[in-house]
Amino acid sequence: MIRLYGNEEFREIETDIVMKYRYAVSNRGRLISFTNEFRDGNELKGSLADGYKIFRYGKTVNKKRVYKTLFIYKLVAELFIPRTSEDQKHVIHLDYVRNNDTVQNLRWVTREEMMAHHKKSPHVIESKRKLVEHNIKADGKKLTSTSVIRLKKMLNNPERKTRIKMIAKQFGISEMQVHRIKSGENWGHIKV
Repeated sequence: MIRLYGNEEFREIETDIVMKYRYAVSNRGRLISFTNEFRDGNELKGSLADGYKIFRYGKTVNKKRVYKTLFIYKLVAELFIPRTSEDQKHVIHLDYVRNNDTVQNLRWVTREEMMAHHKKSPHVIESKRKLVEHNIKADGKKLTSTSVIRLKKMLNNPERKTRIKMIAKQFGISEMQVHRIKSGENWGHIKV
């Protein structure tokens, strides 16, 4: 049995298969499973995919399990928010919080509007700032010619006891990068 909030309305989700329970979302972004009445249902936490709440279900096709994932925010928008034009194919979160799926926080937009909204996101602005900061510190590259020469000398030393994992950590690169440098696939033009 679920507790309904004021002005909360549930609408059923249509799935392409018949399942044991029926499912619905509310205009507040809540997901429930029920048999006959919304009030007798159970609220589901759902899962998260990259911060977005999702509803995932599976079906068997040709003896193989196939899963379908539905984003809660898209379901809320499709069931509760009318589109004003046919160009509006994307849904945005007005407050940039990916799991805030209330009707008041969602809006149908065109691709151009979505891209403009995305550029104003505090997450995107912070990521760009960190990238610029990293590039200034790293001068755009992780390794220089002199550091590759040092690395190759370490790798070619027959008395080396340092593991490749530790060498990679010391130079701030991946183990795969160290193997590629050792084989000559990367930085092959530098001879030691």
